[in-house]
Amino acid sequence: MLYNNLYTSKVEKNNMNKTFLIFSLSIASLISAESEEPLKSPEEIQQEINQAEMDFRTAEAMFNPWYTGPLIASSASCVPPGKINLQPYIYLTTNYAQFNDHRKSINTPNTFIMSPLLVFQTGITNWMDFTIVPQGFFRWETGKFGDGFADLPIQLGFALLKETPYIPKMRLVLGTLFPTGKYQHLNASKLGLDATGQGAYQTILGLNLSKVFWWFKLHPIATRLATNYIIPDNTVSVKSFNAFGGGYDTKGDIKIGNTLTLDLGLEISLTQKWVFATDFVYTTSNKTTFSGTPGFLDSGLPASNGSPSSDQFSLAPAIEYNVNENGGFIGGVWFTVTGRNSANFVSVLLSYTVLF
Repeated sequence: MLYNNLYTSKVEKNNMNKTFLIFSLSIASLISAESEEPLKSPEEIQQEINQAEMDFRTAEAMFNPWYTGPLIASSASCVPPGKINLQPYIYLTTNYAQFNDHRKSINTPNTFIMSPLLVFQTGITNWMDFTIVPQGFFRWETGKFGDGFADLPIQLGFALLKETPYIPKMRLVLGTLFPTGKYQHLNASKLGLDATGQGAYQTILGLNLSKVFWWFKLHPIATRLATNYIIPDNTVSVKSFNAFGGGYDTKGDIKIGNTLTLDLGLEISLTQKWVFATDFVYTTSNKTTFSGTPGFLDSGLPASNGSPSSDQFSLAPAIEYNVNENGGFIGGVWFTVTGRNSANFVSVLLSYTVLF
C-alpha cells in the first residue's frame, strides 16, 4: 500500500508540474501579445511545452554521481577530519615478458605475483589528511617462491583548491617511502623472488587534480590527473645477491634513479551505482647505477648490478559498483601497452573502499 501511495503521489506531482508549465507558457504568450513582440502561434507554444517537458524529464532522471575511483589514479580529495577511509586491494599479476631497449617484447619465464595492500587514510583537519599503505608480496616462478613485506609509504595530503564549475579540485601530497622491504642478502636459489624493497628512503611528491564534467546530463564523467615523483634520498650499500642484481662477493653502492608517474583516470557514470572507469598510466625512471665490486654468478660470469633508464605505458579498464555515496567495489585488468627496459605484464585488481 505504501508503494502505491508513493507512486500515485508522484503521478499527481508530474501532472501538476505539466499543468503549471502549460499555464506559465500561456500567460507568457498573453503578455507577449500586449507587448511589441508578435503573438506566438499554437505550434510554437506546443514546441515550447514539449521542450519544457523534455527538460523536466531529464532533470528528474539526473542523479548525484557516486564514484569509487579508478583503479590506479589517486584522489584529489582529503578525508574529512575525524573520518577514516579504508581501501583494501588484491593484485594478481603475471610478468610474462620484458621490453628491451628497442621496445621489443622478449618472452621470459612467467612470474606470478599476489600482492595485497591496504590504503588507510584519515582526516586531520579540513585541509590535511594522513595516508599509510602497507603492502606484501608473494611470488612464484618455475617452482621457486619468495615473499615479504614491501617498502612502506607514509604521506600527508594538503587540499589546495576546491572544485567549482570552472576550477578542478587540487591536492598536494608529500611523503616518504620507508625501506621496510628486503633488498640484499637474498637467497641465491630464489631468482630474486624474495626481493621486496629497494633499501633507500625516498621522497614522494604528488599533485592530484579532479573534476566532474556534465557533458552528458545522465552520464557525468569524473576525471583525475595524478602525478607522482619519487626521489631516492640516499645511495644504498649492497652485498651479495640484491634487488638490483648482484652475486657472490658483490659489494658496493647503488644510486637509484628518480621515477615519474602520470595517470589520467576517467569514470563514466552508467547509472548512479554502476560506473565504467579506466586509467592511462605512463611511468619513466632514470637509470640506476652501481659502483664497487660486481661479484660473480654460478657460471663464473660477472654479476650485473643496476639497470638502464626505462619507461612504460599501460591501461587499466574497470567496472565500479557503488553501494552508496561512502563506499563501493571496483574490479578490472591492468596491462602494458608498450615499454622500454620494463616488464610486460597483465594484472587483475579487486578492491573495496569505505568511508566511515
